[in-house]
Amino acid sequence: MTAWPNVGVLAAGAVLACLPGLAGSLIRAKVTDAGPAMRLEPIRGQERAGNEEYLDFDRNGFAAHPGRLSMRAASGGGLVVLGPPAVGVLARRAVERGDAAQLLRDGTGRLSGHLGETPADFGFAAEDVTTRGLPAWVVPSSSASSGVWVIHVHGLGSSRSQCLRGVEAFAALGYTSLLPTYRTSLDLSPTPVRSHLGLTEWKDIEAARRYALDHGARRILFVGWSLGASIVLRTIERCPAPSTAGALLVSPALDWPAIISAQLRRAGCPGFLARWLPHTVNLIRPRGEPIIRWREMPATYMGKHPSIPTMIFHGTEDRSVPVQLSRAFVSRQSQPVGFVEFDGAHHTLEWNSAPQLWNGSVQAWCRSLGLEAYVDPTYPVSEAK
Repeated sequence: MTAWPNVGVLAAGAVLACLPGLAGSLIRAKVTDAGPAMRLEPIRGQERAGNEEYLDFDRNGFAAHPGRLSMRAASGGGLVVLGPPAVGVLARRAVERGDAAQLLRDGTGRLSGHLGETPADFGFAAEDVTTRGLPAWVVPSSSASSGVWVIHVHGLGSSRSQCLRGVEAFAALGYTSLLPTYRTSLDLSPTPVRSHLGLTEWKDIEAARRYALDHGARRILFVGWSLGASIVLRTIERCPAPSTAGALLVSPALDWPAIISAQLRRAGCPGFLARWLPHTVNLIRPRGEPIIRWREMPATYMGKHPSIPTMIFHGTEDRSVPVQLSRAFVSRQSQPVGFVEFDGAHHTLEWNSAPQLWNGSVQAWCRSLGLEAYVDPTYPVSEAK
């Protein structure tokens, strides 16, 4: 009988010893989940006025976000593009494109910043190509003399269509855009493999860079959205090249321990635990998955500085990657980094909230880099088509 208390102490100690590993495993599973976001927004009503159709949403919900958004029914179906909100008792949005019948049957759907699924939805003529055996789009330049290519890299749990709204600013300058996929792109599978947070994905983007150079690119700009920003910086770090002209980072997910800590604190985790738990992600690691060394990640702890001209776009209401992280990143760089904040914008919704600010900032930055630019006076710098 006297042995039981000792066994209990040992058992309790074993459980406590396992807790960090279990916590790390859960955190790793969450941050490497490359599936689509599952947050649903309820539809509170529908109204028709002449040829116009309107959908109503909660005034304090995601649907009140500034600018145009899209919605897909919870059961699937096509993308429905919604106009900017008119916020009163409810948030009302006009249906600009698509059939809302399935949304209304479901009564709920997933909102996003994607305003189209293919280049044609934005009025772009595009070519389907492959890089490293993976599908990509090329939106050709309107200027035969331009040797500037822009490689757009989407974020975690997304597809290359995420980047389409950002193409028009570069197209107006006569640049060619290349929108590649990588190993966890939703273009390849609706249930993708686990993300490696850029540890391996950068190889697919390096292949896109080589494709651009092989097809006439002389200067290359990178645009990285969320995780795509980290992938872009890793590509540039691993394969430095004189052809790289600069990088635009949109809602950049760079300092992953800080990002995870911020999310844990939002969930009510005490500060000391929130700072420590991100460092447990390798204690229980799925077979075949790489060790994640935070200090080797681009810009983690602000220890690695981009060696090329860099611009950052970040929304002030980003709840996934706090804008404070970008402010800190910019303040600690050894060379100037451009920084534009988008008031009221959530994660990767900077363009949606202020498309003219986005387009104007992009074009001013490109000119500051000394890239040859042909501005098409007939090109619509608009809120997309």
